[in-house]
Amino acid sequence: MKDTERHHYIGEHICALRESKGWTQQTLGKKLGKKTSTISAYETNAKLPSADCLIEMAEVFGVSIDTLVYGETADLVSVRTLNPTQKALVAEILQVFGSNSPQKLASEQRLRLGGNLVNLLIDSIYLIIA
Repeated sequence: MKDTERHHYIGEHICALRESKGWTQQTLGKKLGKKTSTISAYETNAKLPSADCLIEMAEVFGVSIDTLVYGETADLVSVRTLNPTQKALVAEILQVFGSNSPQKLASEQRLRLGGNLVNLLIDSIYLIIA
């Protein structure tokens, strides 16, 4: 898809996300401080949302900006929703696995990272069932 064509799909994605929440255009408009006609214009691609509006929409829908623009529903984690321990663990994972050059992990490093991941999973399960 060419960059010049991408905006033709944003409206479809906004509409699909809105409908998946069971919201009317008026409901979404109120959440964004926009008129219903503006939401309609976004959804029909008659008007493009500003960058600020896209950011706000992503937050309201609980998705990434990529999902709004590309329609992808990849599992993404918002750093804002993580607690400090989770943020530190994500930073550690990115440091270890995010580099372009493969890095061999020492046994101790693997155990620590594995233990941290297990603790994070247990915490996440607890939050789901609590």
